Amino acid sequence: MRKREISVCQQTWALLCKNFLKKWRMKRESLMEWLNSFLLLLCLYIYPHSHQVNDFSSLLTTDLGRVDTFNESRFSVAYTPVTNTTQQIMNKVASAPFLAGKEVLGLPDEESIKEFTANYPEEIVRVIFTNTYSYHLKFLLGHEMPAKKEHKDHTAHCYETNEDVYCEVSVFWKEGFVALQAAINAAIIEITTNHSVMEELMSVTGKNMKMHSFIGQSGVITDLYLFSCIISFSPFIYYASVNVTRERKRMKGLMTMMGLRDSAFWLSWGLLYAGFIFIMALFLALVIKSTLFIILSGFMVVFGLFLLYGLSLLWLS
Repeated sequence: MRKREISVCQQTWALLCKNFLKKWRMKRESLMEWLNSFLLLLCLYIYPHSHQVNDFSSLLTTDLGRVDTFNESRFSVAYTPVTNTTQQIMNKVASAPFLAGKEVLGLPDEESIKEFTANYPEEIVRVIFTNTYSYHLKFLLGHEMPAKKEHKDHTAHCYETNEDVYCEVSVFWKEGFVALQAAINAAIIEITTNHSVMEELMSVTGKNMKMHSFIGQSGVITDLYLFSCIISFSPFIYYASVNVTRERKRMKGLMTMMGLRDSAFWLSWGLLYAGFIFIMALFLALVIKSTLFIILSGFMVVFGLFLLYGLSLLWLS
């Protein structure tokens, strides 16, 4: 068994040296193989940066104040359906300080609210009760709610303004969404338990927690950048498939005659292209880290992921 293992290792080494010599003799093909890969790397390096690094890690936790610091509403409220319970709830909501001078209207259905909203000069917030304890709040997007959607939009959610940091999520707190929700919840609790918790809910304080560094991305351009990273190994995989298939057909009879093992043949080509992929993964990780496309993961993590990805492609080819 030991002799067999040594024999396979010797055959693998001999075939590996032969493959290196073949690559050296076929310089034009080898040059094209490497040139295609390095052109992709060059594009990744000089590509117009589609991402922005935001580092707010030096900033401390930001206090947003109490819920009741919001005291001047720019909206009126319309609710449906109109029942004895919902009327009691919304009457108590109307007594909240931030709704002073604003209308709280009950309408029979949501269609009526839409028709009313179309002709009303001010912004209308819709409160749709599904039962006594459950409701939906419907605001205009971009006013009392952030315009960005977390599952679709990957642009920066926080940015610097006049030596301060503004975060989209704070719109919920500063523009009345949380205040209205707290007032409705307090009214529901009071109607149900006959115990007022308005003061407790309105005295709740909010904070923007300390943020790690993050990257703001810009949609399709970033996707193209990622796609370029993914296909960086494609030239090696293509040439490996072509060379190995051609070499296998050419040497099949010769290998049988010389007693060369199939495992030695596959190992020799596998080791050669594994070395190529190692070099490519190293350069790819250097480019990714130098352009700050990934900031929280270390160099070795990025390199390891690219190396494993490239080796898996080689195995599948």
